Amino acid sequence: MTPSCVVALVGRPNAGKSSLFNAVTGGHAKVGNFPGVTVELLDAQVRALSGELIELVDLPGVYSIEGEADPESDEGHARQFLDRARDEHKPLVIAQVLDSTQLELGLGLTLELRRRGVPVIVLATQHDALVKQGFELDAAALQEALGVDVLATSARAPGIKEKVSQLLADVWRQQRKPPHGTIDVRKLARQVLLPKENAAQSFARVRRRTERLDAVLLHPLLGPLVFLGLMTALFAAVFMIAEPVTALIDLANQALGTRIEGVLGTGWLSSLLVDGVLGGAGTVLAFLPQIVILTIAMELIDASGYLARGTYLVDRALRFAGLGGRSFVPLLTAHACAVPAITSARIIRDPGQRLRTILVLPLMTCSARIPTYGLLITTFFSDRSAWFKGAMFVGLYFAGILAGLVASLVLGQTVKQTGQRRPLVLEMPPYRRPHARVVARVAWRAGTRFVKDVGSVILIAAIVLWALLTVPGPGDSHSAPPGASPRVVAMHGSLAASAGRLLEPLSKPAGFDWRLNVGLIGSFGARELMVGTMGVIFGIEGGEDDTAPLSARLREAKTATGAPAYGPATALALMAFFVLACQCMSTLAAVRRETRSLRWPLFVLAYTYAAAWVVAVVVFQAATAFGL
Repeated sequence: MTPSCVVALVGRPNAGKSSLFNAVTGGHAKVGNFPGVTVELLDAQVRALSGELIELVDLPGVYSIEGEADPESDEGHARQFLDRARDEHKPLVIAQVLDSTQLELGLGLTLELRRRGVPVIVLATQHDALVKQGFELDAAALQEALGVDVLATSARAPGIKEKVSQLLADVWRQQRKPPHGTIDVRKLARQVLLPKENAAQSFARVRRRTERLDAVLLHPLLGPLVFLGLMTALFAAVFMIAEPVTALIDLANQALGTRIEGVLGTGWLSSLLVDGVLGGAGTVLAFLPQIVILTIAMELIDASGYLARGTYLVDRALRFAGLGGRSFVPLLTAHACAVPAITSARIIRDPGQRLRTILVLPLMTCSARIPTYGLLITTFFSDRSAWFKGAMFVGLYFAGILAGLVASLVLGQTVKQTGQRRPLVLEMPPYRRPHARVVARVAWRAGTRFVKDVGSVILIAAIVLWALLTVPGPGDSHSAPPGASPRVVAMHGSLAASAGRLLEPLSKPAGFDWRLNVGLIGSFGARELMVGTMGVIFGIEGGEDDTAPLSARLREAKTATGAPAYGPATALALMAFFVLACQCMSTLAAVRRETRSLRWPLFVLAYTYAAAWVVAVVVFQAATAFGL
């Protein structure tokens, strides 16, 4: 059924558009306390109580729709949507989401929207936060002054879906065009914000709390130290909480594998299920606790309002590297996944700065690398404390950030800024207490997405890999360890082993043998497949009676001469390689989509792999020289 009208949600960054969109549509758009979260045009259909079907579109955050804007930026995309709707004569209603705690700042955008010549409604959100500050919004007075419908609400208000959808339908039916006159927004904001009893004390209390926290978190010296301490504690918690759960999942995989072999014997079907499915997808699934705990921690930091402070804190350092405060959001988003981060680079107004940001985003440590880091750290540094392991994780994250800054400086010699550098414009949101329901929903979504990936892409890849490890090839089966079973000897002569052995002349200086090379080849499809590949290979090498976890099998792996195959030096070199190499086809596809050129994804692939190989060789040789 065709919708009666299209409603465009427009508003400044951090005004609460995505929260309202989720509340009205029941959707799951990403909600955040910093600009740049919504960079795609999210849309959903909702039906009003009176029966009208409405298409609701969540546009990227904009400060203005009339000022200068690059067409490829988030403001440019929002403006193009509004212009296209006007030129195509679409039945359009503009719903401005206005943060009532930042009323004066939002009213300037309201005046621009009124000049579009289409019905406009103002949805004044954060009304509950305004009340806590000791004020009440006189929505009737604001409506009369603006000449448009005004609704004071919040995304958590009861009945918000029905109330907003019906009001949007009413506005569309009335077709009331707003006036074009100018208004003194500062004066109007003072008139419609009515102080409640003890308003001054409430507002002063909130302001004092914010100032006390900012004095520490935004301090030029203490701020970065607090951030480092927070991240170290976060990753230490990941190891302390998640490792026991991961061990239980490993035990469950082993018990299930033993059960399957007891029922099916030791034939090819048993090998497929135990070595291919459980050894590959099951091994990756064991890292689900790390993913969920990290997601919860990052959501708590995000929802509290701290990330906006981080933007301010790193602006100077990023500008030194040729980036800027607006690059912080894509860089931060890339620590979850580089694909949406590359899209979120549209918030950067300068085209040259945006391109440089896109080219360094693959160097950030995305969550898909976590299983590999977790496996290597717990395997080869198992005797270390959780704090040491957490510090290693922090080091890996900052190694990616440092690599990105260095790459940006080098790229600055070829990719120049265009036009004048614009200052960072960002209002600080108030500190907020994260809502448990929202955090739980985000964690659930991250967990189910990870399980879905394990059950689809990684499962299929693990089965294909198992097949390639059993298909004979021109490989050298004599490279198997002494006393190996016929199945292990066959694997060393398989098609996959042959492919991995072709790369050994290049990978040997970094300490990688054919088994790790096969894992690196598989990880190009999805980084998690590195762990899945190791699970399949060492599941076959372990034999039917070996129920040890993958970490133990890695420690006990042997070369053809019977010497230990891997050690801490290999682990450090492999982690260094993973920090720098762009091992994800989806990332390259995103670069291709955003740059509209094949040149830049090929450039990213070439420079990241070259840098990864050089650094991995240096790390392995240095670690070996120091006796690791």
